[in-house]
Amino acid sequence: MIIMKKSIVIYNSRGGNTKKVAINIAEGLGAEVVSSRKIPDLQEYDLIVLGTWIIAGQLSPGGKKYFTDLENSKVKGKKAVMFISSSAPNDPPKGGNPDDPTIKDAAFEQMENILAEKGLEIAKERLAIKGAFRIFRFGSGAFEKGHPTEEELNEAKDFGASLKKLLK
Repeated sequence: MIIMKKSIVIYNSRGGNTKKVAINIAEGLGAEVVSSRKIPDLQEYDLIVLGTWIIAGQLSPGGKKYFTDLENSKVKGKKAVMFISSSAPNDPPKGGNPDDPTIKDAAFEQMENILAEKGLEIAKERLAIKGAFRIFRFGSGAFEKGHPTEEELNEAKDFGASLKKLLK
């Protein structure tokens, strides 16, 4: 009997950018995709892909909450992959100097610290996609309109496909 390994992509999104990235990762991986508001029982999954958006160089409050709320007993020992969307993932945090870690490096470190406490086995594969900058929940965003682009969404799909090796 062959046992199929299962994967899931979970995202937290405010304006829809992180959701688009999650959907494309899931498509490439052949995985289920769900909002952080509808997380199923994670015991049946072998690979959990977790993502959120970044605000002011920090994890979004909703992203941080859902990472923190994951039940240790249901995720311990499972493989985890992280992704983010940010208006400037390769820049240092606002007010930082160019030698400081980038926003994506700081965000991934924050995520890793939370998820490691949950007992997840964190994979080295990570994805940071540029998202539109929005000051408020609504509106089209004042800066970085048009992100993520089709090219960036294809990058997310390719990233998802590359994760299939983690299910072997």
